[in-house]
Amino acid sequence: MGAERLGRTGRVVWLGLVAACASALVHAADPPVTRLIILGTQGGPRINSTRAQPANLLVVNGTPYLFDAGSGVTRQIALSGVQFGRIGRIFITHNHDDHNADWGTVLGLEWSLGRTEPIEVYGPRGTEQMLLGFEQYFATNVANRTFKRAKPTPPSAVFVAHDIEQDGLVYADANIKVSALANCHYHYAPGQPGYGWQESYAFRVQTPDRVIVFSGDTGACGDKLVGFARGASILVHEVISLPDVEQRMKSDPAVQYTAEQIPELMQHMREEHSSPEDVGKLAAAAGVGKVVLTHLVPGSDDLPDAAYSDGVSRYYKGPVVVAHDLMEFQ
Repeated sequence: MGAERLGRTGRVVWLGLVAACASALVHAADPPVTRLIILGTQGGPRINSTRAQPANLLVVNGTPYLFDAGSGVTRQIALSGVQFGRIGRIFITHNHDDHNADWGTVLGLEWSLGRTEPIEVYGPRGTEQMLLGFEQYFATNVANRTFKRAKPTPPSAVFVAHDIEQDGLVYADANIKVSALANCHYHYAPGQPGYGWQESYAFRVQTPDRVIVFSGDTGACGDKLVGFARGASILVHEVISLPDVEQRMKSDPAVQYTAEQIPELMQHMREEHSSPEDVGKLAAAAGVGKVVLTHLVPGSDDLPDAAYSDGVSRYYKGPVVVAHDLMEFQ
């Protein structure tokens, strides 16, 4: 009876609603334009049986982009179901081995499997030098995989590295725009071994339907990262539980720091990494849509997620997710 009373105008509206609902169902079945896969979540240099070292995949319109490449990243890519041979762009936040250890492995395996198109790596000062070292290491593999009648493309034509020289846009194609901003991970003084090699970057990635910000390893930066992360759909941020780190430094038999080293290391943890409260204040000020916590330190299995997330939620009232390996966000 209700339908009979609609009249001509009502029937048009009703049909329009039906069509809109049908269209929504069709679009809901479409694959997402942007997929974020957290490959590894263990902050280094610790190793963990259930967490791989830091690495992330953005898959945009079916094209994968790798952000950081800690140890074991190739197995994590395989577990993610993403086609390994399609990765052609890699972005490294900073040159600590839990973030850069295996980008050379990605390059080498792709070349060994027949890749001829360039794989480009973008990272802080030292990235180009690291490629030179990898090519030297890889030379015997090249010799042993070069056959008489089927010579492959030389690695020098496939492996490409770029040192990021300043803040701003570092890469763009039809799918993504990647901008870099120096964060607050290093504070070396002249004369210290790390001085001159201390660049560390956050990345802001614009895709057709999302803005993803990767903090990299960083201490609290005041307002510096607020504008950079402003309005991001997802903020992927490192986090450290300071009380648990200190306790494990003193009690974990795998940790071999001396009593003299621990105070200096804890100062590094306090000043050059981010507590949950630091992350919460940044996320609230930047107005991000969601916080995904990764690079968990200490990252132990017996530590509840709340040890990382509760401090964030004191300041930021949006969704907070403590990432586990191979979690996906759309």
